[in-house]
Amino acid sequence: MNNLRILHDNAADRAVLAASSQVGTLGPANLQRDSKSAVLRATGIGQTITASWPTQESIACVALIFTNMTSSARMRVRGYAQPGDTNPVLDTGNTGNTENTFPCRAAVHGTFPWGVLPLGWNAYKTGGVNTWGHGGGSDGVAWFAPVRVRKLVIDVWSPQSPEGYLEISRLVAGNYWSPEYNADYGAQLLVQDSSEDYRTAAGDLKTARGSTSDKLSITLAHLTPMDRARLMRILRENGKGKAMLFSLFPEDPDPLLEQDHMLYGKASNIDAVATPYFETYSAPLQIEGI
Repeated sequence: MNNLRILHDNAADRAVLAASSQVGTLGPANLQRDSKSAVLRATGIGQTITASWPTQESIACVALIFTNMTSSARMRVRGYAQPGDTNPVLDTGNTGNTENTFPCRAAVHGTFPWGVLPLGWNAYKTGGVNTWGHGGGSDGVAWFAPVRVRKLVIDVWSPQSPEGYLEISRLVAGNYWSPEYNADYGAQLLVQDSSEDYRTAAGDLKTARGSTSDKLSITLAHLTPMDRARLMRILRENGKGKAMLFSLFPEDPDPLLEQDHMLYGKASNIDAVATPYFETYSAPLQIEGI
């Protein structure tokens, strides 16, 4: 099992973005905003996003946050050391090939009772942007060995999109930090629902529907001196205001476990980093999804 990963510096926010298609004003600039309602909407079920930088960036992950992709969606990521290069230093597979990345993988066949759950299901509640405030939308991710690039080309194809078009709210790309020792057992995943129940004059129980979001709480009880220094820098640079990509079970064989425990959100606590014993440090961490 891979240790947790935190992508705390989103290089995509420094990039110049372009898209192969867009509907009206719903263009690639929306991929750099932390707003669920701000989306890049393609004219069809396919999209190509190009990110360019003036200097090389270290990239080990590309994630598409809040999308209407289903488990059949595929993604290809190509990285080029220089903008004019024709041979990529990174290529996750050919579009339409089985080697292509499935960013929203389905549950492994045979792991759940036949006929009880549909084939191709995953941990996400599918739906367009109008559902994202109430638990809808999916996050797609591709992990790979770090490369230094000045241009990324991201091809996305979602052939079974019920809406008939592809929409994406956020692009995250960059390198990640992973501690030497993983988080403690006992991580807590909370689905937060701001809905409120009330009684009418007739005594009926009604609900004022609110929004839903995820919150993940972990404890890093065995930080090495180097990991303590890295975590302190992340906390100082990001604080509570800057969003990060957090994955507790990256590239896990169970895609549902990874999907449930991958959040793009902000630290909701800045608690003390303790020294329980010599040259070992501990810290609690809570991430609340945007």
